[in-house]
Amino acid sequence: MATTRNHIRPKASMEDEEYSVRLERATRGLLALNVSVLEHMETSVGLAPLRALQSLDRRGPSMVGELGDDLGLVTSTASRLSDRLAEAGLITRRPAPSNRRSTLLELTDAGRAVLDELVALRIHTFGEVADQMTNQDRAALIRGAAAFTAAQQRLSDKTSKQRAESRRVSDKP
Repeated sequence: MATTRNHIRPKASMEDEEYSVRLERATRGLLALNVSVLEHMETSVGLAPLRALQSLDRRGPSMVGELGDDLGLVTSTASRLSDRLAEAGLITRRPAPSNRRSTLLELTDAGRAVLDELVALRIHTFGEVADQMTNQDRAALIRGAAAFTAAQQRLSDKTSKQRAESRRVSDKP
């Protein structure tokens, strides 16, 4: 066992930390590419709105609270964000059919166009970088990135469910 900052960590934990450090270093190029694309997109729509559009694209029509849970926002903040997106014509807000007091959010064609532009820019930029790689490295990157994305989505779904449950518990009298 190793001791760091007054904590005792098992050897496997140290190996996990080492792996995480190596992974962080290895993905700096991916991060730099994504930051560059997001900076370009931010001239037309901010980061928080982009995250909300991506959430609605992934989840489909959602209640304001569900969007907030997915983004780690309190319902009032998610509601204000959805107001801005609706004013910009990127989503629709309407009473939910199952509960007229709830608001259902859905992407508009303009919202989808923003996401399509983001994806097209990422594809173009990824292509420029991938052209500098061997076929073997490209295949390995696809396998690793797909596995990482699947694991990240599982973790994100779990976190969203925990936030929703926590919100339901705190909303009860």
